Amino acid sequence: MKTIKKQFSFFKIAIVFFALAITLFGCSKDDNFNDNVPDYTESIIQSFKVGDKYADINHTIGTITMTLPSGSDLKHVVAEIRIPDSATISPASGTTLDFSAGPITFEVKSTNGAHRTYTVSIAAYGDPKMLSFAIGDKNGVIDEVKGTIEVEIGSQDGSLSSLAPSFVIAEGTTVDFASGVARDFTAPKVYTILSNNGYTAKQYTVTVKQIKTPSIESFEINGTVGIIDNAANSIVVILPAGTNLSSLSPVIALPAEQTVSPSSGANQDFSNGAVQYTVTNKEMLTKVYSVTVQSIAATKYAFLGLEDNISSLKDDDAKAAATWMQATYGVDFKYIKIDDISAQNIGDVKVAMLYYLTPKEDLGFSATATDVSTMLPAALRAGSSQVQVLKSWVKGGGDILIAGDPNPFVFSLGRVPANFGAARAPGNYVYSEFGCSGSNGCYDTGKPSDDIWGLGMRDSNNSGNRRGHAIFNNLTFENGEYLPLQNSANREVRLIWWQHFDGILNPSCCGSDAAAQFEKTMTAVKFGTLRHIGDAFGYGAVEFKRTDLANDAAFDSTISTDFKGHVFVISNTILGYEWDSNGSTNAYQNNIEVFTKNILDYLYTLDND
Repeated sequence: MKTIKKQFSFFKIAIVFFALAITLFGCSKDDNFNDNVPDYTESIIQSFKVGDKYADINHTIGTITMTLPSGSDLKHVVAEIRIPDSATISPASGTTLDFSAGPITFEVKSTNGAHRTYTVSIAAYGDPKMLSFAIGDKNGVIDEVKGTIEVEIGSQDGSLSSLAPSFVIAEGTTVDFASGVARDFTAPKVYTILSNNGYTAKQYTVTVKQIKTPSIESFEINGTVGIIDNAANSIVVILPAGTNLSSLSPVIALPAEQTVSPSSGANQDFSNGAVQYTVTNKEMLTKVYSVTVQSIAATKYAFLGLEDNISSLKDDDAKAAATWMQATYGVDFKYIKIDDISAQNIGDVKVAMLYYLTPKEDLGFSATATDVSTMLPAALRAGSSQVQVLKSWVKGGGDILIAGDPNPFVFSLGRVPANFGAARAPGNYVYSEFGCSGSNGCYDTGKPSDDIWGLGMRDSNNSGNRRGHAIFNNLTFENGEYLPLQNSANREVRLIWWQHFDGILNPSCCGSDAAAQFEKTMTAVKFGTLRHIGDAFGYGAVEFKRTDLANDAAFDSTISTDFKGHVFVISNTILGYEWDSNGSTNAYQNNIEVFTKNILDYLYTLDND
């Protein structure tokens, strides 16, 4: 019995193997690929020889470089090229070629279908010449006549701000930046090659272009711009209540050389939930966006804060402002933690407030003349997903009040162009003063109550009379000159702002004409300066208006013209805009509250469609 069981077990195993064999052989005709991948070793250049000298061959990037003796005639070069027996090459081996004007491309073709190109550069000893230039496996195109090199790298090939090229120069020369040294290629870079004779040099200007990752730049339905969240791969479009969501045709903008499916303009039904859109770039990389369309009204007033909720806010001024805002707007108010900003939670917001003032608390925010982004948390610095969402929201018609320390957020949004690492120049609207800019700022105590800080609103402080604007409703100007805001004993101070635009605008300071020029350049309205200033020196508050309508002829063309929303900024200076008086009393606290409510309500009433 034991023997029978063993034999039966063996029989079962044999059947399994037999069935498996039938399956494998029976399916082989259908499952085995008939395509033959070519053997690319049959399409390489095995050697490249001129005279008795062999060239250096880089098969990875397809370059061949060599230096001939000094004085060699580069217009009449005859190369002896060895390739596999099954291949042909063009130009052919033994052809007389002119390498004096730059590289020549050779193509090798094999009878097995494989083919390969090589870029060949030849120089004479001591000739200042770039023979090859590559970043990673991306070979640069060298133009000897123009002295330029162009390289296109992939979207995943690193950051343009730090790339280390590898290159070959002619023997008998030196270069100012060695091969392998990382440089910032966000702008063209120059390489200077010098002959060892010390007299002959040549410069090459290198431009690196990076293929963009798959992305949607804008998504618009019936004139309403969607809020794009690239971190979450989502887009939210808020349409008026009652809109029929079953038949909508989005207009989609993409970077060059990218496609999207479904295509722009194609009719879609969004009534049953999110619709998936797939973007493909020239590398055939893809990104899928989940697009949700909601038929609701954007009705909320939002406070954007650093902590999880109002009660946990560490900055006393932010907590005071957020508490007041919640009490003032009730069910129409919402609090959003800055780190949590997304297309989903900002979509129903009409007006947002961003504010904190932290010298006393010292939360680590500071600024220098070369970097103001450090006044912001990481989530509000240019390039973050939260910034992309807020920028998309403002461009779609959302309005925001920015006050206190986070003033530099106007630069993150791209509403005001500035490069704090560069010198003041036209088009670079950097701040002109950086007082009390350390993380602990300035904290003044024991100030007398008659030392009043406020917003100077004389006609001469602006481009004209601005005192009748809606943001000053139910407020009284002292002597018709300034709006008092602060007289408490203990005050937190920053002086990081625009005093003037010397070297940037003309006129730059300090008459009403300078204020008018600023307004035309920015599509903005200036509202005052410090209380005691009699002219237009200093920009205490500014409304940056929508740019998608008519702009003045003086408008800075580097500013995007698709902002539908307004950005209102109150400078973090001795205007006195401080919500908590640090244990002392501010007789003008009501002015701060009325002024803030006026600004928020004014923004709320704007029709940004």
